[in-house]
Parts: sequence; C-alpha cells; structure tokens
Amino acid sequence: MANANSTPIRTPLDRLKVDEYSWGKLYRGSEAEFVAAGLIKPGWFPGKPGNPKTSVRVGMLDGEMKVLPYLAVSESVRKKYTIKIFRSGKSRFEVWVRYSEEEQDRRDLNKRIEKLYAEKKRELDEAPKTTGDFLKSGSWKIKGFMEIVHSMFREDENGFHYAPEVVEEAQELIADLVSLAENGRVCFDPIRQKYFLDYIERKFEKENPEFSAFMKTTLAVGKAALE
Repeated sequence: MANANSTPIRTPLDRLKVDEYSWGKLYRGSEAEFVAAGLIKPGWFPGKPGNPKTSVRVGMLDGEMKVLPYLAVSESVRKKYTIKIFRSGKSRFEVWVRYSEEEQDRRDLNKRIEKLYAEKKRELDEAPKTTGDFLKSGSWKIKGFMEIVHSMFREDENGFHYAPEVVEEAQELIADLVSLAENGRVCFDPIRQKYFLDYIERKFEKENPEFSAFMKTTLAVGKAALE
C-alpha cells in the first residue's frame, strides 16, 4: 500500500504537455525536455545540421528511425512518417506522434466495440423492467398514437367531415383506451422475454455481420484456450 505522505514520481515525460487525438498525440515542450524524455533524438530537431529550419518528419528508413529527407525519398515513404516536429518558438517545439497502423486498428476496434455495446445497453436499459415501467412505456406510445387518431377524426376532405357527435364519441373512446393502457392488468411471460433478448442479439449481428463474425471467432479461440 502506498504511503499516505508519498508523492508520485515525476518522469521527464511528465514535464511535456500532451493532448491526445484520434490520429495520435501532440506533445509540447523544449528541446531539452524532449531529449530528456527520450521521445526525440537531439539530431532530429528542425534547424539541426542537414534538417529543415521549421519542421521535420521522422520515420522508418533503411531499418531505423531517422529524419526523412523531403526530396530524397519516395512520396509513399514520406507519407508513412511516424513523428513530425515543428518549431513553435525560439526554444519550443510541437511534436506529433502518429499511432502505428496496428495501434490505430486496435483503437478503431475498441471504439466500435464500445459503440455497439453502448447501443445494445441503451436498448436493454430502455426495455421495461417492472409492471410500472411497462404501463408507463405502453401508455405513452398508445397516447401518442391516439392523438393521431383524434386528429384524423377532426380532419375534413373536400368538404366532408365527421359530425360533432362522432368526434365527441371518438374522444370518449380514445380516453377509455388511454385509461386502459395506463391501468390495465399486465402479465409477464419469460418465453417472450427470451424472444426479445434473442431479437436484440440477432439485430446487432445482422447490422454488423463482420464484427459479429470477428467476435464469435475471438470467443471461440478464447474458449478453446481454456479447455
């Protein structure tokens, strides 16, 4: 257990200001701070011998990370830079560190998983859990539909319309139906509940076939590893 009076150990990397984006991370700091953190080599900074004055790109070239000469390498190599360094002041720099393709794929997959689970959770959370929930949800839907029915009784077409007594009777019937929806007896069927849960599962499999296949394969591999 950590001592209550202890303080967290700060590393050189902690001294850099960092913002995280979908494509990677943006660091801000001085040359000394970047070098101390081990993030940037001294010879990579703009303005160093052989480097452009304002910005450089660093990527894998000939098996090692190095500054990419803008004209001496192909465009495909230039586009695969991992780090981009900008001079933002006399002794201040901004460093863009892009995620690798593998890391970006992993993050995209995690986001998709989170989104799908959030959508499924929302549908399940919105489903009624008690008799009161069902009455509230059902009566709200029926009341909304009855408002449409009521407006249809009041409409006219080419001069024709329902007589006032018909509209009044419709209002009374609608009021009875809404009251029935709000106070009617409710039954619970576990088999129908299972059908509902299966429907939710099939719905997401149908809408995301590739993802569902991936998840099934992943679960199968995990299950086999436990056997």
